[in-house]
This record gives sequence, C-alpha cells and structure tokens, in this order.
Amino acid sequence: MSISKKPREANMDLLRIVSMLLIVFLHSIDHSGVLENAENCGTGMYLFVRFTYALCQVCVNIYVMLSGFFMINSKFRLSKLFTLWTEAAFYSFVLKLLFMLLGKESFSLISLASCFLPITTGRYWFLTIYVGMYLLSPFLNICVRAMNRKQHCVLNLCLFAIMSLWSSIHPAIAGMNSGGGWGLAWFVVLYLLAAWLRLYYSPKHRPWRWFAMYVSIPAIMAVGQLFARKMGIGILNSVISNWFSYDSAPVYIMTVCLFVGFMNVRINIRWLSKAIVFVAPLTLGVYLIHAHANVSPWSWEFLNLPAKMNSVVFPLVQLACVVGIFVICAAIAFVRNITLGRLENGKWVTGLWDKIESTSRGVLLKMISKGQEK
Repeated sequence: MSISKKPREANMDLLRIVSMLLIVFLHSIDHSGVLENAENCGTGMYLFVRFTYALCQVCVNIYVMLSGFFMINSKFRLSKLFTLWTEAAFYSFVLKLLFMLLGKESFSLISLASCFLPITTGRYWFLTIYVGMYLLSPFLNICVRAMNRKQHCVLNLCLFAIMSLWSSIHPAIAGMNSGGGWGLAWFVVLYLLAAWLRLYYSPKHRPWRWFAMYVSIPAIMAVGQLFARKMGIGILNSVISNWFSYDSAPVYIMTVCLFVGFMNVRINIRWLSKAIVFVAPLTLGVYLIHAHANVSPWSWEFLNLPAKMNSVVFPLVQLACVVGIFVICAAIAFVRNITLGRLENGKWVTGLWDKIESTSRGVLLKMISKGQEK
C-alpha cells in the first residue's frame, strides 16, 4: 500500500530558508570577529552589528519550532534518524579528509573514524540535541494529545516563566535556566509551543504586524545597549547583554512573532512556491557544511569581515557573503541529495528500517505487558 506524500507548505518552507540564512548571518557576526570589532567602531556600525546580532538570535529557535510544528502530526520513524546520521557523517568525514589532504590539518585515523559518530560525539551540537528531541517526540505528542487547549496554553506560559522570563530579569538570577538555549530542555519548550500553534492557532493572513514586532525588539535592544554604554550604566548593559541568547524572554517573543508571521503568509505564485519547496530541504546541508569544525574557522578567516567594517557598504558585503555561503553550500547539498541521498531514501532502505521499527515495537509491547502482569 503506497502512502501519498502531503503537499509541502511553501510559507513554512520559506521560514526554514530564512532561519538558515539567519544562522549563517549569526555566524558571520560571532564566528568571524565582527562582534568583538564592533566595540571599536563608530556609533552607526555598533548599532548595526548589535541590531543584526539580536535579530538573528531567533534562528535556532525557529528551526526547532518548525520540527515541532510538523512532528506533532507525524509518525516517528527510525529511517529519519538513519538519514540524519548518514548525512552528518558524510559531511563530517569528507570535509575532514579534504582538509587533511590539503595539509590544513594533520592526518589522524582516529579523528577520521570519529566522524562516523557525529551525533554521539557532539560534532554538531544542534544535531545532537535535535536527535534527543526527536526520540522524545512520540512521548511529547502523547502528552500534548492528553491536554486540552487551555491546559496546553497554561503549560506554555509556565514554561516561558520558569525557563525564559525568570533568567532574563538579571544575569545573576539563574532560576531554572536551560543553558542559554543550547540544551534539550529548551528544545522541548519550543516543541510544545510549536505544537500549540499547529493545533490551535488560526492564521488571519495579516503577517506584517507580526514582522513589525519582530524587528522592533532588536532595535530596542541595540539602542538600549548603546545608551547604557554611552552613559556608563553597567547594570542596564548587563541586563540587555543577557538577552542575547536563544532562551531569553525578548528572543522568545521575537521567535513567536516571526513564526506566527510566516504562518500568516500565503504564497500564491506557483513558480516561487516551487522554488522555495526545492531549496528548503537543502538547508540542513547548508548547516552541516558551513558549520563544520574545519570549514567554519577557515571560511571566516578567508573572508576577513572585520577588515571591511570601516566601509559604508559593509552591510551589503556581509549580506553578500552570507548569501554566497548559503548558495554554495546548498548547491553541494543538492548534488549529494540526488546521488547518495537517493540511496538513503530508497525503498529497500526505508523498508528495512520499517521492519526493524515494527519488530522493536512488538518486543517493547511484550516487555510492557509482562511488566504489567508482574
């Protein structure tokens, strides 16, 4: 029996692309030396860097929420974990080997072998936490289905209060901090938020008010930090600096605004919709390539963005670099997807994993039933 694929939602695919562009843009700020160099630049450049740095903080949150948005109505599959592992292992190994062959890194069999364990070794921190969230998703879905709309809403508010708002008041107040948004706890918070929006929010097709709110918060953060810096108000500067993290209250609100804004977007141009749906699946490859432990420092050193910050066209140069990295990495990901990717998603591979999943589910049910008998 064949299962027909559900049509992709172009507006959410566009958000996936925007999210990955924001991730690359964020790395162009904090991995390249631009953030540190902004302290020594003029007021205009300082404001631009702090504004864009705040604007990009939603990038990981959005990517996680997109997963929760679709996982709430999807079936858990071991084949997806296999696909994630093979793609991450491929880029990790090939790029590491390339840098060794070019003499950029000393040859090591142990280092190459570890590339085949990209998730357990934490080579890509996001992917490691993402897999943890995916493993928990069936249980999270059970919890979500057991709640009504009001209960789910109250849960999200409680999680926001204890995991985000509490620690955003002042850096000294740790509260129940989720580690700056780098841990599984924060991913679960975002998953539950996205699930609520998927199940209960009805788009009204008025996205611009949400986008305006999304942009206004980074502007307030940048101006506020400049004011604190000029006036020498250390406490205010510390508080605002604490907001530049994935799990801060302002970034949480920005994430909701951008996500809901795109839920309200409707793309009616057919060719544009097709182009978006074509590019969206390549975004994971963009992340795995440009964030590789060898590629990332080399690329930002090669581009040397801090040296260009004295130019009035720096914002355009930075944007061009970000788009260029995205396009190059997406092109590489496309080539891989139409070659090795087809083998990974072949019927015999997915069929094998479906059999393994079915067998393991049967064994698990037997273990549970025996436990209940005792």
